[in-house]
Amino acid sequence: MTGIQLVAIGFAAVMAFFTYTAWRRNELDSRESLLWMAVWIGLALVSLFPDRLRAIIAPLQVARLIDLVVVGGILFLAALVFHLNRALRRLEAKLVQLVRSLALEEKSEH
Repeated sequence: MTGIQLVAIGFAAVMAFFTYTAWRRNELDSRESLLWMAVWIGLALVSLFPDRLRAIIAPLQVARLIDLVVVGGILFLAALVFHLNRALRRLEAKLVQLVRSLALEEKSEH
């Protein structure tokens, strides 16, 4: 086992612990915590058994395993940024609506 594999497994274990504690504090709901646990477990499994992915590399015509991991990580991050942007826009719209309704209430009181 290489040093980078140990670092990745350690990172996955620490992040799984942080995910669990966030779930226990109700900072994440069950769906979110399951998604993140799947990510951390997947990272640990890829780090523990990199040879298992060689069967996937050949049909995808990826030169090296690290290339596949990097591309997968970039795709995951792009999807995460998209999801976060949508959530931010929804919160922004709710905030605008709340400020407008509070301003109308304040105006009607005067």
